[in-house]
Amino acid sequence: MLRQVKKVFLVLVGILTMTFVVQHIWVTSKNVRQGLVAWSSKEVQSIEKNPCIDRRASEYNRVEDIYCIVLPEFLPHLKNPCFYDIVQNGTKSLRCLPYFYILGIDKSGSTDFHNRLTKHPQVYGNLGTLDKETEFWSWKRYGFAFKRKIEQRATLDFYLDLFSPLAGNITARNETNLVTGDATPMDVYDFRGWPMIPQNEGLQEPRILTPHLVKYIHGQHRPKFIIIFREPIERLYSDYVFLKYGKDPEEFHQHVVLAITMMKECIAMFSRRFCFFDDDLLQKLPVRIHVSCYSVFLKEWLQVFPRSVFHIIRTTEYANEMETTLKEAFHFLELPSVSPDIMQDMVNEDRRHETANKTSTVLPETRALLRTYYSTCNEEMAELLDDQRFLWLDHYS
Repeated sequence: MLRQVKKVFLVLVGILTMTFVVQHIWVTSKNVRQGLVAWSSKEVQSIEKNPCIDRRASEYNRVEDIYCIVLPEFLPHLKNPCFYDIVQNGTKSLRCLPYFYILGIDKSGSTDFHNRLTKHPQVYGNLGTLDKETEFWSWKRYGFAFKRKIEQRATLDFYLDLFSPLAGNITARNETNLVTGDATPMDVYDFRGWPMIPQNEGLQEPRILTPHLVKYIHGQHRPKFIIIFREPIERLYSDYVFLKYGKDPEEFHQHVVLAITMMKECIAMFSRRFCFFDDDLLQKLPVRIHVSCYSVFLKEWLQVFPRSVFHIIRTTEYANEMETTLKEAFHFLELPSVSPDIMQDMVNEDRRHETANKTSTVLPETRALLRTYYSTCNEEMAELLDDQRFLWLDHYS
């Protein structure tokens, strides 16, 4: 009897070993060094058919499995995606997701833009940082606070609470056309939490990212996305000064040279996609050089959502043609025009969240180095959007 049990045990061990070997081969045989784009839509769809993996994540302070959440029934008479939730005493409570997202990007004017946008009578802010940044999709659900790690991981329930100002006003005013947004500028690019998403477990590169999770939780109520892009070199230097990475253009040049070297060394071993989404590398970079390579991140979003739900703005046009830019944004969001007086108040608002103490400029040799470094990304952006303005030639002439 003992001999039979031992035989069965050895057979089971053999099967498990072979399963591990096959899985290991399947994972590592993906050409990691050439993985410049996301997984194919067929591979992602195969996960989405049976997506829920970790129903008990919150009990053990693991990252919440968004795919295990039962989708709500959004109220069809409301413009914003809202639904009734049953609270403890059995009464109904109105809860809302954002109608739109301002996805970024850092130091490109998104805070100023959102501040003016919320002057529209139908647009409300949220309870996040600066009345706009929930930091949920990129940071808080993974226990990130920029580079720091925090013990508590936020859940979707926490996220919904941040939009209570809109829910309260819809209930109090009995208006159906009010909307709110999430203007977290890290959401477009900060995918460092991807290894903690249950559907990515054991993978060398992610196949499920923030765009997939946002698409799932919104169900049939597809959100709208606004992204503001700034000339990459100007954005990088503003980011560098704002985050206090260094003190002057000379130090910035040294850090740019080092960051380019570090990124090239990483990409020599892995893919550009892997390196740009890696937390360990971010912790070591002396300047966030990858964030200005916009095409890498935009590709991820465009593989999940159609181009029609994105409104792309350049900081240049926003600064020089503010009224026109705001009117175009209202049209995209399907909001009514505002009166001339309200529009004048919007345009005359003081600038918000400008980088202080940025009195110096980038050295010519640094600018030349970065133009070369970003040239491929800029060409990809121009092709992605079919818009030559994203070559930024008007800034380089």
